[in-house]
Amino acid sequence: MAVAQPHIATGNGRLHFCGEMVPTQQGDVSAKLAFALAGNSGYVRHISGLKARSAPFFAIIEPILSKHHIPNDFKYLPLIESAWKADAVSVAGAVGYWQFMDETARDMGLSIAPGKDERMDLRKSTEAACRYLRFLYQKLGSWTLVAAAYNGGVGMVQRKVVRTGNRDYYSMAMNEETGYYLYRILAMKELFTNPIYGVDRQAFYDNPYEREREQARRMGWLNDNEPEPVGVPIDRAPTNPLAASRGEAVLMDSVLTELLKDSPAAPLFVGDVAAKLVKPGALKTGQSWTFVLTENVQIGDDELKAGDALYAVVDDIDANGMVFLRATKAISADTKTVIPLSLLAMNPATGLAGVPRPKVVKIGWVVQWKIS
Repeated sequence: MAVAQPHIATGNGRLHFCGEMVPTQQGDVSAKLAFALAGNSGYVRHISGLKARSAPFFAIIEPILSKHHIPNDFKYLPLIESAWKADAVSVAGAVGYWQFMDETARDMGLSIAPGKDERMDLRKSTEAACRYLRFLYQKLGSWTLVAAAYNGGVGMVQRKVVRTGNRDYYSMAMNEETGYYLYRILAMKELFTNPIYGVDRQAFYDNPYEREREQARRMGWLNDNEPEPVGVPIDRAPTNPLAASRGEAVLMDSVLTELLKDSPAAPLFVGDVAAKLVKPGALKTGQSWTFVLTENVQIGDDELKAGDALYAVVDDIDANGMVFLRATKAISADTKTVIPLSLLAMNPATGLAGVPRPKVVKIGWVVQWKIS
């Protein structure tokens, strides 16, 4: 059953990023957005302060975005990238409000000389960010893909488009960070624009059950006209004692990992179909693997049955050991008919494309797949 749209106030009643609709009718999209919103839950009591702290930055950024014809939603990027810290430095060496790497900063006309690093200048770095965002849009033609490329690189996004023939960020095989990146932006936008936040609701937020019910209402999963469910709410994830000493941006990045760490064996997402491995290939990009379906599934006009062969190729293996498998065709066990298709192997713990690489690849390994 399709998950209903989140009840988010926008000009046309639907959530969008830079005017491009977010397909919240898809269950996995709504679930990932819920995770991102949960990652921002620590801001709720302090949203007025966060808005006040952000206001002078937005006052500088918004006119520059407008001058360069960049959608206003990109104003949230420096907030999630650097938490408004001019001297923020990432593990990879990116610096400043917009987290520019050295080469990109130079290409966009910024000086990175010691003592005069213009990545730490809000106006100059925003001008450079607009030039870079415009460059990405000319290459990709979609603001959603631009956001993905800002995080993962334009080359990576272009390769994914070429390999899959698919330009849909929400079903495209991305590494975990890039696959979650846009949801972080959408969650921050929701936090700033939804009127539910920023009002004095201390008693409400002191009640975990009501807090969970309100989130379910906003995600379209709860109808107050339905009978009251019997049971208890899900407990909050244990608080990490080190979290208080981390920056807000780092904490937001780690929320999903912390949630999943406490129940690694419990699958949270189920794919459109499951298939088990019968002939593994090498763990290298471009290698072919053979699976067989473990259940019947309807894909478009084609009805596939348990036992039909599924042929997949390794699209990528990232630095975190995630294997990105893409099935390109199935062969009927009964008629030997070749059926072209496109399925992406998914991690049942996150709902994102890519599966954790097993220590030992064994025949019989069952993988969840979603239709791309």
